Amino acid sequence: MTNVVDTRETHPASSPIARAARHAAGAPSAAVHAAPPRIEYTQTRVVPAARLQLLEHLGVVRSDRSQLAEAFKMLRNQVLQKMHADGHRVLAVTSPRAIPGKSLSALNLALAIAADFDSTALLVDADLSGQGLQQLFGLDGAPGLGDHLVRGVPIPEVLVNPGIERLVFLPAGGAAVAQSAELLSTRVMRELVSEMRLRYDDRIVIVDLPPALSTADALAFLPLADTTLVVIEEHTTRMADMESLAELLAPFELVGTVMSQPLA
Repeated sequence: MTNVVDTRETHPASSPIARAARHAAGAPSAAVHAAPPRIEYTQTRVVPAARLQLLEHLGVVRSDRSQLAEAFKMLRNQVLQKMHADGHRVLAVTSPRAIPGKSLSALNLALAIAADFDSTALLVDADLSGQGLQQLFGLDGAPGLGDHLVRGVPIPEVLVNPGIERLVFLPAGGAAVAQSAELLSTRVMRELVSEMRLRYDDRIVIVDLPPALSTADALAFLPLADTTLVVIEEHTTRMADMESLAELLAPFELVGTVMSQPLA
């Protein structure tokens, strides 16, 4: 397998490097057991401005004790417990129809997982129409998954760390792709997902897919995911769409459904 999904150096809290850093800073050694590992990315591009761009958007969780942050921490705990129990690593996120809360939920769940001391998150924007997560990060036009699938651009050249500990983002790509459903079910995509799943023991892969009833993309990718999270919107998602989606997703494993409230 030739894909390299990102290269990082991890310094556990008990490592000599971490101990030396704490000693130089005058930190007490008793804190060693609670501290998360420090990760330095040696190939993944670090873009701190992407974090600032994220925080400008309404509905993105902060590192606080707000009701929204706590809700996604609870969702994270439920999802991680279920995925760990089943040996799952790749989570697909979709919705019946297009709603703002679908991609926001994928993003906020990834942020909550990255905040977990024992986990890292790889967030994949698999909406190759260019209308997904990439815009939230302020990375419009940046190369990504579509460029890898169409032109063979190496994955290390398109991964981004947005200045957030333990989170890596794979954008959708520099331009919309017409044959997106076909690309998401290719051998190249299967190999990439396998590499993403196996490369790091602490990694959870969150794949933000287009709405399942609007395009063929979600159904093309779902056989590659371990499990799926469905996002619906309070008061706007129609019962007929929920029933159609349940029938469509019947062959696949679901980790659950989350309800998103419309943004004010």
